[in-house]
Amino acid sequence: MRAIRLHRHGGPEVLETVELPTPVAGPDQVTVRVSHVGLNHLDLWVRRGVPGHRFPLPLVPGSDVVGHCVELDAPVALQPGFGCGHCDACLSGDHALCRDYVIRGERGDGGMAEVVVVPRAHLLPLPRGLDPAAAASLPLSLLTAWHMVHTRARVRPGQRVLVQAGASGTGAMAIQVARLLGARVLATAGSPQKREACLALGADLAVPYEEAAQAARDWTGKQGVDVVVDHVGAETFQASQRSLRWGGTYVTCGATTGNLVSLDLRALFFKQVAILGSTMGGMAELRTAWRAVADGAIRPVLDRVLPMTRLAQAHALLEERQVIGKIVVAQDLSA
Repeated sequence: MRAIRLHRHGGPEVLETVELPTPVAGPDQVTVRVSHVGLNHLDLWVRRGVPGHRFPLPLVPGSDVVGHCVELDAPVALQPGFGCGHCDACLSGDHALCRDYVIRGERGDGGMAEVVVVPRAHLLPLPRGLDPAAAASLPLSLLTAWHMVHTRARVRPGQRVLVQAGASGTGAMAIQVARLLGARVLATAGSPQKREACLALGADLAVPYEEAAQAARDWTGKQGVDVVVDHVGAETFQASQRSLRWGGTYVTCGATTGNLVSLDLRALFFKQVAILGSTMGGMAELRTAWRAVADGAIRPVLDRVLPMTRLAQAHALLEERQVIGKIVVAQDLSA
């Protein structure tokens, strides 16, 4: 079969199309003929490399995989992350705390291929009427947002939530999850078009990044928001802290603009602010969130679909922040 694989880190030119043996399903495994794969900012980190972190090269990228399960003769999506299944963390459902946790396409081969073989337990049935390309825009961002907003920050009805980068893949899901939980949402985005997209997703207010702290105070009568959801990192951290009310919660799952920030501990303990880290989530969490998709309570935000053979172009669009929601590639390696 054909696949796209990384043998070294670098620019889009390191995304090589190669011939690999076609995998064969073993006990409790199934064969999935890949149709679509969604991109995440994680794909850029994997391709470029991260100082101090080792990726298991060579590696087939792609975390959000949708295709046709041969054994079930049905369309499916795949869980984007999974643990060993045997440790205390996995047995309690906290798969992302497993020391052997794997994000598909980051610590193990992903879906940029004609065929993948996975454990049957990794399958998510596609809701009736959900387009496969749209489905491929969901799993990783939906799970990440659900874990941040629902599980870690425990957002409740009536709370006010600031979602930084609301038009990103994770931000678009975080707006919808917060609204599903009964919260009101203030979102930030870098362009008028992206701010309009945030409002269409259910945000009550959408402002430029530099206006976040003032908007949060004005919106809440100077108290500040209850929760800030952030994955931007260094460029938004100070504004996020200024946006929080006393006793508020800041939850982060990433640092796309840099991971080193300055924190005044006095503001932390005087305001009694909680700072929470969050990475992915449990497989049962995604199944719960997936039901919200099936019910129409959460909808995919698909910017565009490109052929998989134009993966380098898709990476460039994501790097240049030219995407609202998610960009997906359609598998055409066998064409």
